[in-house]
Amino acid sequence: MPESSERGAFEVLATYQTSHDRKTVEWLNSADIQASFGLRRTVTEASHRSWVDANGDTLIWAIVDPTGRHVGNVLLKLTQRHRSGYFQIYIGEPIARGQGLGDRALSATLTKAFDELGLHRVWLHTLPDNVAAAALYRKHGFVFEGTERDALLWNGTFTSQHRWSILEHEWMARRGKEGAR
Repeated sequence: MPESSERGAFEVLATYQTSHDRKTVEWLNSADIQASFGLRRTVTEASHRSWVDANGDTLIWAIVDPTGRHVGNVLLKLTQRHRSGYFQIYIGEPIARGQGLGDRALSATLTKAFDELGLHRVWLHTLPDNVAAAALYRKHGFVFEGTERDALLWNGTFTSQHRWSILEHEWMARRGKEGAR
């Protein structure tokens, strides 16, 4: 179960373990997660585990609710040479959406990225119609960098994607204004 404090706070990120694979694969094969990430293939437990094992530069955390139930994942693909990390997040359990867990997980990940890992930049992509994600990233200080036109080819159709980033000094300035997170 996540660690609690007297204010009712809990740790929203847990170390990703093999035991999280089954639910992760279920989510990655769901229509809504596939649509939001543009996944166009079936993921198996074996293919997922192979991907995790082959991507040692990618940190993965399980997102957990206050009861400790695994409800989603956060990924941060590191490029140490540039002190950069590519961010991805999803709440896989539909019932857990809209409860602020993504907000908390994003904040916790940015704290880890800048305070613990010493990154300079965290960046990500969204699909143009993902308005909720854009609002979340703006709330946390991400800057819209632009549109990568026709960047993705899915089922014979090109789709654009948006690029966002936040720099270390921007995150630190936000934390100074808002207090410790």
